[in-house]
Amino acid sequence: MGVSQILPSLSDGICLALSQMPSDVLRRLTELRIRRDKPLILVLGSKSYFITKNGKLVNHITSGIYIVENEELELIFKRLCNYSVHCEIDNLKNGFITALGGNRVGVCSTAVVNDGKLTSVKDISSLNIRISKEIKDCAKPIMNMLYINELPSIIVAAPPAGGKTTFLRDFARLISGGYNNSFKKTVIIDERNEIACKSSSGILADVGINTDVITGFSKKKGIEMAIRTLSPEIIICDEISSLDEAEEIIDGFHCGVSFAVSVHAKNREDLLSKRIIKKLVSEGEFDYIVLLNDYTNDFEILDVRKN
Repeated sequence: MGVSQILPSLSDGICLALSQMPSDVLRRLTELRIRRDKPLILVLGSKSYFITKNGKLVNHITSGIYIVENEELELIFKRLCNYSVHCEIDNLKNGFITALGGNRVGVCSTAVVNDGKLTSVKDISSLNIRISKEIKDCAKPIMNMLYINELPSIIVAAPPAGGKTTFLRDFARLISGGYNNSFKKTVIIDERNEIACKSSSGILADVGINTDVITGFSKKKGIEMAIRTLSPEIIICDEISSLDEAEEIIDGFHCGVSFAVSVHAKNREDLLSKRIIKKLVSEGEFDYIVLLNDYTNDFEILDVRKN
């Protein structure tokens, strides 16, 4: 996982520039923003930088910074699609591709609409590659507070790129891998293939030895399949965003399953105002909301059983 997984999809010029960067800086890379005829931008944490062709990071426009050419963007896009844009069209209509290693690529394009329906996309103008990471034991501080004597259901909330998927990946590894001397039967509903990072050769991410992964199905369908066929003790889902998904989770609780799910939220006020959160919490099945402020270095736990 990490930036090494995305290198084969990049152009030779970008790969050369990145190869000249210090390895500790590369490890901190969270996003690559690639725009047609614009400077290549690297995001480290919350800060954006330009890069020169010889791999030097700069925080201002200067001569020698790397400019992405039109043909270069086209090549990278085709490589990210494995030279089969047709196979990615359903994802592209939703604005993304999931590349090797669980790296999500946001795709800016123009909609092709026929008879009032979105049928395709064209004119790719920019790509945002979010670098997937494994941070072993990042979930442990929260689990040590909540999972010693019980198997609660939790909602993990953070802004985009705030560490939700990274947390869930490590959470799955621990909860199914002997945490507290127990190997819980765990199922990941990996709709976008970003948690477990499954490929034709197997699962790339370490998600635990007692974890099953359902990939590519909608969360609603995946939850239904898991409950019917896999007898899970806990189900993990990333980015719950619809009331239909919430309803399926609520049905899962009726079957005795615990859940760990994530949602987008900027802060506590934003979190408590969201309809999807209110729906999930109103049923009384979720025990805690974990609000990540800086991955898992800074977090807040809300006990919603008291409300």
